[in-house]
Formats: sequence, structure tokens, C-alpha cells
Amino acid sequence: MPSITVDGASIPAERGEAMREAMQRAVCRVVAIADLTHDIRRFRLAVESGGPFEFSAGQYARVEFAPGIHREYSMANPPHDSILESHVRRTANGLASSHVFTRLAIGDPVRVEGPLGTSYLRERHPGPILLAAGGSGMAPMFSILESALHLGLTQPIRLYFGVREARDFYGEDQLVTLAARHPNFRYDVVLSAADAAIPRFRMGMLHEAIAADWADLEVAKAYLAGPPMMVEAVSDLLRERGVALRDIHADAYYTEADKARLQPAHGLVAPGLNARSETVRAATAGPGATVITSRLATDEYAHDEFLR
Repeated sequence: MPSITVDGASIPAERGEAMREAMQRAVCRVVAIADLTHDIRRFRLAVESGGPFEFSAGQYARVEFAPGIHREYSMANPPHDSILESHVRRTANGLASSHVFTRLAIGDPVRVEGPLGTSYLRERHPGPILLAAGGSGMAPMFSILESALHLGLTQPIRLYFGVREARDFYGEDQLVTLAARHPNFRYDVVLSAADAAIPRFRMGMLHEAIAADWADLEVAKAYLAGPPMMVEAVSDLLRERGVALRDIHADAYYTEADKARLQPAHGLVAPGLNARSETVRAATAGPGATVITSRLATDEYAHDEFLR
């Protein structure tokens, strides 16, 4: 069976599924900047040279704003959209996020290198698709969702979006439009820290909402992105509900502070994790094996819903 390599580890590829692997280097220009929430900002890039920038829905890239200022960000746009989009959450002492929030301007040149990551849409899977995101982890979920619907996938697609408060929810217009156009798509927004129940939202933790809705997920394919403890909790639940590990595709993002706090206490960060790498965290043996990966980031996915 063909395989792919992640940080030197060979991982069997899923039969019939293609992933963009060829490294590309593109010079882009900022064409739009907008605030999505009080602490998440979106920027969009037009590729000026080195394009078209090809990737699989759910992958990410290394984005360089200036010498010494770079970070890995997921593409929020689907692959059929030539304008690249990323979502950045502002974090304390985050060099790249501070640049995005205080200095990045329309017209600025930006270099993009990628694609990276193995948590990408498996287009041939016929069963239900479950998407779970925390905070700005919605970025790759938008890419996967838009791509799946654009490709005409007709199986049930269910999205769970976990945030702390209502003000942290974004992308509502886009989700409402997609749900109206595609009867096979539904979404739920779950608030973990709201003071009182709010219409339109569910209350509690993300994995609890999924547990309440699904007794059996054996034939589902799941994609997860967000804070590490969310990814851990949802992954454990999915396996309890019958999802094979090879059908759970997840990126968990650790800030430097998260790494320092979690590694000694819980051993959650795999040995060998470094500032630029994606590393194998768990894998099953045998045909069809897949991985849950982790990568270190200063600016991405610092949402602390599961890190209190």
C-alpha cells in the first residue's frame, strides 16, 4: 500500500485517496482583512507567483509575513477557490498574531509554503462526515465543509463548533446559507462558558453534545481541529462510539505555554515535537492505519475551552 511520510515516519495512505504533497512556494499579496470576532481576524491572499497553490481541504501552510515572522495556518478556503484565506486568533506574546492584528495591511507581500498536514478530506468515504472544531479551529472545517458540498457529497455532514461564549461564534451567515442549500448538512454551536442558556446555542462541552446525539458512529469519518484537550476528549468519545482510529483525522495545536504546562503533567505532547513540525501522536498498526497529529504553534488554536 502506498505511504506518506510525516517527520520521517511512514504512514500508510488510504486506498483511492489522493493528498497534495508536492511542496510549493508562492508569493502572495494581502487583498482583504476583516475581524471575525473580538480576537479572531481573517486575512485573504491572492497568489501572484508560484501558483496555482494546490492543497487538499483541511491542510495548512507556512505563512511568512516578514523575515523572522512566520507561522503555520490552516487554509479556510476550499481548494477550488484561488484566494487563500486564514483565520488568526490573537494571543499574548504571539509574534505572528500581533503582526496580523497591528501591522498587516492590504497590499502587503506574504510568502506561503506548503501544503502540510494529513488531516484532509477523504472524498471517497461514503459514510457520515462529522466535523468538530474549537475556536479558530473552524478554519480547516470551513475548507472541508465547502469542498465536500462543492463535490456533491450527499451523505450526512454534521458540524459541531465549540466556543466559550456567543461572541466567540463566527461564520454564521456562511453556515446558515450552506445549511439552507444542502439538506444533508446540519450544524450545532456549543457554548462552554455562557452564564445562561441562549436560543440557537447548546450549552456544555463539545464532546458532550456529540455524545448526546450519537449512540453509534461506526461508519462515520471524523475531522477535528482545535485545542488539544478538545481533540483528546472528542477522539476518545468517537472511539467509544465505534469510530476506528483510522477514521479520525485530527490536528491538535499547542501553544508554547500549553506545551510547557501539559507535557510534564500529562505527557500529552509526543516526544520530538518541535517548533515547525507535525509529529505522529498515535497510530494503529496494519493496513489503513492513520495518525492523530500534533504541531506546535504560538498563534493558532489557543482557545482555552478545554484548558481551564
